[in-house]
Order: sequence, then C-alpha cells, then structure tokens
Amino acid sequence: MDVLEMTRRQHGELVVVSLAGEVDVDNVSKVRRCLDEAVQTHGPRLVVDLTALTFIDTTGLGVLVRQLAALRDRDGTMALVAPDGQVLRRLRRTNLAPLFPIYDTLSQALA
Repeated sequence: MDVLEMTRRQHGELVVVSLAGEVDVDNVSKVRRCLDEAVQTHGPRLVVDLTALTFIDTTGLGVLVRQLAALRDRDGTMALVAPDGQVLRRLRRTNLAPLFPIYDTLSQALA
C-alpha cells in the first residue's frame, strides 16, 4: 500500500493542498483534518492537487464533497487538479466531476 503524503502551501489568496499516494478509509481522517486546517489558516479558496494520488475510495471522495459544501457555505471555492487517470475516472464514474472545477495542471488551476 502506498503511504499518503500531504503538503500545504499558499499561492496568493489560494491555498494548495497536494495529496500523493492513496486516500482510503484508513487515512481519510488525516485528509479531512489537513483540508480543514488549510481553510482555517488560509481562507476559503482551496485547490486540491490530486496529480500524484494513485487511489481514492468513496470515503475520500466524500471528504472532498463535504469540504466543497462547507466552503460554498462560506462563499468559498474549491478546485481540483486531476489529470487523466484513475482519480479522474473515479470522479466521473461517481458523477461527482460536475461538482468541481477540474484542471489538468496546477498552473491552470492557479491562473
């Protein structure tokens, strides 16, 4: 199993959280906490970079959807970076892709 790695950095008014490895039921609480802390510290404009994510299960998708709803309640935004691959296919298969602005690259999401 891949180890989950999370990084957080500020880009102007946006905060970028990058996830690498796998997000599943065993580590989803860490992802939720990281996203919550990023928003509390840096504000309600979030980009989640999933480029290096190799797997996400339904609990991980649920965290992304709940974070999006919480941000929208605060007039915030959340975009995903998910180039073509397993994660994007899972977002599409579960009909969650239309909820998010999804970009192929981080530079596109930050533009």
